[in-house]
Amino acid sequence: MLKTLAAFVLLTACAHAQQAPPQMPTCAAAEHRAFDFWIGEWDAYVAGTENLAGRSSIRSENAGCVITEHWTSARSAYTGQSINIYDRVTGQWNQFYADSTGEVTRFVGAPYQGGMRLVDPANISAGQDGPRQTRMTFTPSADGTVRQHGETSTDGATWTTDYDFIYRRRAS
Repeated sequence: MLKTLAAFVLLTACAHAQQAPPQMPTCAAAEHRAFDFWIGEWDAYVAGTENLAGRSSIRSENAGCVITEHWTSARSAYTGQSINIYDRVTGQWNQFYADSTGEVTRFVGAPYQGGMRLVDPANISAGQDGPRQTRMTFTPSADGTVRQHGETSTDGATWTTDYDFIYRRRAS
């Protein structure tokens, strides 16, 4: 009986040892790659000028599932960071942005006209004129630059430009 029990334990242990670990979902699908055009080391200029607005380091991390941003203003001590990730459950991109003023904003969005559009879905950012909604549109160009156009609206229909940056890849 003891030999039978020992053989059973040995066989069970061998069977479990040979099982492959469960596969983790990957982030290799096209949906997860839709924001990859933004990855790189950038100098951001005010559109239409040579005025440096800031520098941004955009990286792919966590096995390609997360894009992180580290922004440093060229004009002040302002800095900000974002975490960007495609949510396979909702089918939307999410950005969580926090800055050196202590403000935190969540954006959601999707690919838009060859780029990416992210919108503050909460519509609760309180400006001087009351609640306002913020959106950002990122558009890659054939010359390798990326335009980041930030806008706000108090009615969700009329949008006003807050900033308009052209990202140029920093020389290595």
